[in-house]
Amino acid sequence: MTTTSRPVLAIVYGDNSASAMALHESAAALCDIVWVVDSSEIQERSILRLLGKLGRVVDINAMTPQEASDALRSAEPSGIVAYADAQIATASALGASLGLNYHDETVAGRLLDKVVQRRAFAAAGLGVPRCVAVPSKPSPAEIEGLMASVDFPVILKPRHGAASRETHLAEDAQRLRELLIDVSSLESDTKMVVEEFMVGASPPPSSYFGDYVSVESVVAHGHISHLAVTGRLPSAKPFRETGLIIPSDYPSELVLEVLGVATDAINALGIRTGCLHTEIKVTDKGLRVIEVNGRIGGFVAPVMALACPGVDFFQISQRVALGERVVFAELLATDHVGFVIVGQPPIGARRVARVSGIDRLATYPGVSAVAVNRRPGDTVDWRLGSHEYVFSVLGAAPDSEAVRALDAFISEHVVIEYE
Repeated sequence: MTTTSRPVLAIVYGDNSASAMALHESAAALCDIVWVVDSSEIQERSILRLLGKLGRVVDINAMTPQEASDALRSAEPSGIVAYADAQIATASALGASLGLNYHDETVAGRLLDKVVQRRAFAAAGLGVPRCVAVPSKPSPAEIEGLMASVDFPVILKPRHGAASRETHLAEDAQRLRELLIDVSSLESDTKMVVEEFMVGASPPPSSYFGDYVSVESVVAHGHISHLAVTGRLPSAKPFRETGLIIPSDYPSELVLEVLGVATDAINALGIRTGCLHTEIKVTDKGLRVIEVNGRIGGFVAPVMALACPGVDFFQISQRVALGERVVFAELLATDHVGFVIVGQPPIGARRVARVSGIDRLATYPGVSAVAVNRRPGDTVDWRLGSHEYVFSVLGAAPDSEAVRALDAFISEHVVIEYE
């Protein structure tokens, strides 16, 4: 009697990755998981215990690249994948060492470095805003020189980062000077960039939802398939996300243009494999790529499942990582508008004092899950970006107007007080 062993998928895991339970459930009928972690970089120690119950764990803390590769090789993985930007470089290096299909070093560099990504877009003929690297701890002379090289308004943000962390809008030279002085005084060596702000189109593409969308795509063996175009609820200042809808409410003609730009951006980066999250803005100069992310976007998988019952984006990403030729001929058919709405703390808030009204959301039509991410007494910091949200509401609605009505209901009935 012969037995067929299941394939093994290496998931490079860390803070801000997708839910370990959700990934495990998606893989249950497909493969076994070996979790690759650097335990020194995981804040919640209980996560390590959970991962140990969900599969084998390879802890690469304090290992050299060769030692990490040897440790993972013993698990005999057939594929490798990561679900957060912070783990992509590690997955790329391990994948190359073990001969696994993943973003190679060049592609990973383009995905993780905003300056390098902009240069790749420009070389491919895509319209890009001017993007200038900020010198480490810039001198007064360097600050003045940088300000003279850009047109306002501009955005100051990390060269490597996600979720709008430490992202600031500067309307004029004085505000940028203040921000750059703050950066020069920081003890950390976070690399920053100044990028000219892409002004939204007038009139905007939606009467309520955001002037940018994301395209959720699959690339398998070089073939690009687009699954969905995801709309955005109005952002919290300066650029923090407050929710997603699938599908977006953009007209079909504009959606086709968006898909074409997403294809051009993916090709410009040389991506041959993986699931992607490409953000595109409708500007006064036409469609412009905000960025291409080399992984599934936050909240996208559960929202997609609500819009398209039976579709598991996490499992699709795992199939791609294991080498399957996954191809979709067109956008996924939706029978609802899937949504997530999140509550962001205001600028200046430091601690949650009181939360009320959350219980009223559980019985609201279409709501399937309500979660509290910050409880009374927990600290919040808007500078850390979209991950600092206080609560989330997931569900499915008959149309985008129903999502807009729920957003208004939340604004009226959910009260968060801060210190």
